Amino acid sequence: MITFDGAKGPVAVRCFDSAAEAGAWIAPNIAKSLKDAIAQRGKAIWLGCGGNTPKPIYEQLVTEDIDWDKVKLFQVDERFVPTDDAASNTRMMREALNSVLGQGAMELISLIQDIDDQYTCAAKAEAKLRELGGGEPPVFDFALMGMGPDAHYASIFPGHAINGVVYNTDALVLPVSASATELEPRLPRITLTVPAINESRRILFYITGQTKLDVLKSAALSTDPYTSPIGAFLAQCPVAVEFVWAP
Repeated sequence: MITFDGAKGPVAVRCFDSAAEAGAWIAPNIAKSLKDAIAQRGKAIWLGCGGNTPKPIYEQLVTEDIDWDKVKLFQVDERFVPTDDAASNTRMMREALNSVLGQGAMELISLIQDIDDQYTCAAKAEAKLRELGGGEPPVFDFALMGMGPDAHYASIFPGHAINGVVYNTDALVLPVSASATELEPRLPRITLTVPAINESRRILFYITGQTKLDVLKSAALSTDPYTSPIGAFLAQCPVAVEFVWAP
């Protein structure tokens, strides 16, 4: 475990020698949160992120003995592309979690609920999310998050106009426009808002590579959402945020 200064207090990072070792720690921790939720409330709802980094976590998670028919998985964010597109996080998650998805098993709810219009898509995804919460924002039992080398998380990027609304909004889901510059995001996206992510009992960021660790150390010192999205998130999050790192 390493600890460094953050704008609102120390940031602790659990470090492993390899991605395999990190995954062997993370997957059982997700499983425990889901099992505990099922035991206490009869169901479990959790958040999963996209990209290449978490795929091995999902592939390991399916080996856990869980009452999958009582589990629902929602996405942290998604590219606004068809769910069979190579760039789709939904596609990746379905492939990695395939053995525990389907009728009588875990339900994966994609943020892509309409591919014709971003705003309609976000509205339909929000309706799905509120349905899970009985009309209110649902509480997630676990949130597996990631961070990019530009200090972005979810689809909340540095310099993007969404930073002006995503922290203080009643919306749970928002459309994110593609960048008009060479900066990310290159594709339009759909993202959960910060208030929606905050409704999580446990939040864990999994990052890999020295570059991302160095970025986290620097970004954690700032609370400016336009230059340091992850720092701004840490400063306002109502629950303790965990970090796991591997080379």
